[in-house]
Amino acid sequence: MFFSTKKMWWFATAILLFTISCGAATPNPTTSNDTESESLLPRDGSSLLPSVNAEEEADTAVNSTPVVAIAAETVEYDADGIEVGFTDEGRPYRGDPDAPVVIEEFSDYQCPFCGRFFAQTLPSINDNQIANGEVLLIFYDFPLNIHPQAPLAANAARCAGEQGAVAYWEMHDMLFNNISEWGHNQANTVFASYGEALDLEMEAFNSCLDQNKYAADVQADYELGLSRGISSTPSFFINEQPLIGAQPLATFNEAIALIGAGESIVEAPSNDGELPPEYAVPTPVSISVEPGNVAWSAGDPNAPIQIVEFTDYQCPFCQQYAVETFPTILAEMVESGRAFYAIKDLPLDNSHPEAIVAATAVRCAGEQAAYKEMHDAVFANQELWGGGGETAAINAFADLATDLGLDSDALVSCIELGEQRDLVLANQQESLSLGVNSTPTFYVNGYPLRGAQPFEVFDQVATLIETGELEAVLEAQMRQAYEQAQAQAAQPQPPSGPVDIPIDGAYAVGDPNAPITIIEYTDYQCPFCSRHFTQTYPQLKENYIDTGVVYYVFKDFPLTQIHPQAVLAASAARCAGDQDAYVEMHDRLFQTQAEWNGRTDADTLFNQYAAEMGLDEAQFATCLAEGTHEEAVNADLNEGISYGVSGTPAFFLNGYFLSGAQPYSTFVDAVEFLLEEVGE
Repeated sequence: MFFSTKKMWWFATAILLFTISCGAATPNPTTSNDTESESLLPRDGSSLLPSVNAEEEADTAVNSTPVVAIAAETVEYDADGIEVGFTDEGRPYRGDPDAPVVIEEFSDYQCPFCGRFFAQTLPSINDNQIANGEVLLIFYDFPLNIHPQAPLAANAARCAGEQGAVAYWEMHDMLFNNISEWGHNQANTVFASYGEALDLEMEAFNSCLDQNKYAADVQADYELGLSRGISSTPSFFINEQPLIGAQPLATFNEAIALIGAGESIVEAPSNDGELPPEYAVPTPVSISVEPGNVAWSAGDPNAPIQIVEFTDYQCPFCQQYAVETFPTILAEMVESGRAFYAIKDLPLDNSHPEAIVAATAVRCAGEQAAYKEMHDAVFANQELWGGGGETAAINAFADLATDLGLDSDALVSCIELGEQRDLVLANQQESLSLGVNSTPTFYVNGYPLRGAQPFEVFDQVATLIETGELEAVLEAQMRQAYEQAQAQAAQPQPPSGPVDIPIDGAYAVGDPNAPITIIEYTDYQCPFCSRHFTQTYPQLKENYIDTGVVYYVFKDFPLTQIHPQAVLAASAARCAGDQDAYVEMHDRLFQTQAEWNGRTDADTLFNQYAAEMGLDEAQFATCLAEGTHEEAVNADLNEGISYGVSGTPAFFLNGYFLSGAQPYSTFVDAVEFLLEEVGE
């Protein structure tokens, strides 16, 4: 059974075990979150296919050249006299089909690392090992979800391939040579211009582009890659032995020589494929839902799905869930008999001082058969009772009780009696014994689920439980995460020394001639970026930017897999920039992040902000709807990746890398050090 990539992604990121992020550079799961940044993540696996076992690959590959069946009628020769064509399975190749070494490349046309391999390594392999008959190269598509135009680019190459293998490879080269030109929602228009430049028969080529004719074939390549353990690009099999990442030419030369001599390039793992403990698949836990151990419950206790929520009434994410998702779960899952739902209290009183009394008040309303009504009212009016102390909160709860037609005096007496408070604290201790330390946290049939997830996540998890596939999906996801972590060494690391990042055309504040330049790569939907904007950026602006010491440059780095509105938000800021209001919209987006975060109608809110700012509404709306600046946003993303950025926020201070939502004091130390370095 297969599920959509988007749904699988939501599921994978929601499961509590998935504190490991997969991406262009995946952090080791044992690394702490002290840097407080969010990581870039690639396409998640949507099939339950086996992953690569390095030891098996090596054992079966030594002295074994794969047999490649070619479609003889497709054979051509390029301008260098190298044979090109398609295999019987329709995959493009270049080189002698009888070569002793076969390199299978799984690639993504929009991936900067694949572009690096194409530009820096492939030319030498092509001119030497391929040209002299030592190597055959076969190309497979493996488009990552962080690159939305990659599947279209793969289709464009295949469309060109309808007019010959030479045309395929010419389009392949043109796509990699011009990645920055087509990374936007008008990519097919650019591909059409490439077709004209290559003198293709345009009616057939355009028709193929418009139909996305080879989408299924591209997806088939992708699923084949998953079945062989691929989780990042570029990835290679050299005579079926895996080599991950845009390795330098010397590595490929050594690997080709070793394999040509019948040796192995794979170091056998220390175990038999068993995942390390930090990647262990979670086992379900048993949680009591007896009436005396829950705050409230609804539905059939014998329902096949059981959802237990640990909540904090002063938590903004719990409020978001209560307003946006909880009603749908009740209507679609609980009332239908599919799920039993129980609520437990987890007041995080260190950060939410009124959370305990709020949970107590809601339970006390339950004594008057109004738990659910008070639950909704307390969340809906969070700003009225939070932050003023316990006494003020109790008065606010009494007013809410009156509004609900309850006996407010009885409610206050119940709160003061303390019996319900003791039950709240018992739930709190239970949650801590389970290792739960954030809200909202859920257990679905005992499996942990963290965060204010949308309804689709709960529905997806329930479906996997009902079909008996949940454990297999978890196993596949954890194995993919483990293999991605192993591949990290092959990916670019943040630079240890200063780098020269172009800033021409970027939005910025401050004096361009300031001695210090800070470049921020940000994601408007990232909570850590919001923290930086709220807590640190204002002090930087007051003390360094406005005084002429720092020139502050904004760049986009949308983590689209966990922040689906991030590209749109970045585009909104740039559309406002067309009317000289970039900084104002930048600030507005961070100030209102909680308002538009996770909403499918975020564009409506962005248009509203533009109107409130006095912008030309029609111009702004057209800019946003047409994705005018998506190419520029994606160009920033790819640029950041090329410099080793993998999470947000990320900064470069006079070219020196600084990761995460660091406190203001860290920036002060860095700026003062750099001022001494430049002699200011």
